[in-house]
Amino acid sequence: MEINILRDLNQGKEKALKEVYRLFFHALCAFGSRFVKDDAAVADIVQEVFIKVWARREDFEAIYSLRSFMYLSVRNACLNYNRDRARVKKISLNDTVPETFVEEDDCFVIEEELHRRIRNEVERLPEAMKKVFNLTLLDMSISEIAEVLEVSENTVRNQRARAREILRARLKDKIFLLFLFYFVDVNHIN
Repeated sequence: MEINILRDLNQGKEKALKEVYRLFFHALCAFGSRFVKDDAAVADIVQEVFIKVWARREDFEAIYSLRSFMYLSVRNACLNYNRDRARVKKISLNDTVPETFVEEDDCFVIEEELHRRIRNEVERLPEAMKKVFNLTLLDMSISEIAEVLEVSENTVRNQRARAREILRARLKDKIFLLFLFYFVDVNHIN
């Protein structure tokens, strides 16, 4: 499924963009709401990100690079939105944004570094494991992954478990748990 969506998106097929929109729109809006408290503004920002995705559709080689691009774009657009609103109100940014803003910004720098490390480690996985793991990130069930890859469900379980073991060892438990918190629904782990 991931391969087909990415291939179709790279080829400029609008149905692929619609599928990406269906998969990510609500999650991106929820993410943007952490920065901007106006739901309509967040929805507009997310819409703009999908326009950017379409413009850069040939650049994405894997679903996690697309996902990272979208989340980073939403975050940056939300921060710009807040900055621009503060300027319009002619109030200094320090008066309008709580002190925790700096701490949150530092966390996002750490988060982006984490994303980069995870992407690098996922790329190092054996090909079959990498395919299973990437499809898991799309919230596909074990049976769906088995069908797409034309392997048994037991193979999917084993490949996914082994990928988690390898990533846990390479990224250490704390980073891996943060990764699971951000990207993988706990219900899909077992």
